[in-house]
Amino acid sequence: MAGARKHGSHPYDLSLPALAAGSAADTSNVYPWDAYADGTQALAVSGPATATTFPYDIVAEEVFEFVYVLEATLTGQATNFSAFAARLIRAGAVLNDLRVVYNAAGVTTTAFSPVSFYAAASAVLFNTGTGILTLQAGSVLPWTLQPGDIVQLARISTGTGQATPAIGAAFRTRQKSA
Repeated sequence: MAGARKHGSHPYDLSLPALAAGSAADTSNVYPWDAYADGTQALAVSGPATATTFPYDIVAEEVFEFVYVLEATLTGQATNFSAFAARLIRAGAVLNDLRVVYNAAGVTTTAFSPVSFYAAASAVLFNTGTGILTLQAGSVLPWTLQPGDIVQLARISTGTGQATPAIGAAFRTRQKSA
């Protein structure tokens, strides 16, 4: 996708603090998608298969990249492990859920090594050792956005979980092709 980020791409940041072991410490950070405001309240626009009332832009956008970075090295463990998830939520329902599960010693990410969720389901992800992209729900990237959608970065524990370092993440959007 050479050049895909050069024109019409927009970055958004999410982050989570370092978390202690235990599912009670699970948390998430969300970004509410509202499209770009334009025009006036009274202006209605319709086009092929769309009918939108401003202030929303009728140009469809999609999340095409979602990357996270850990502040310290994390090595998986067989029991009481954690996962990081990228999700698209619409009208209170999880549409898409991608995860990297740190459930074995071979699943490891070195500090400050980016991990991208842009891959095929069950693909081994770069900078995760033997970690694979787990598709929990919906589809892999890209995800088409609608006003009111929520993009979420979540930390999810199994059992009592494991201590995890701070995590920074960014997702990028672009205009959706026809």
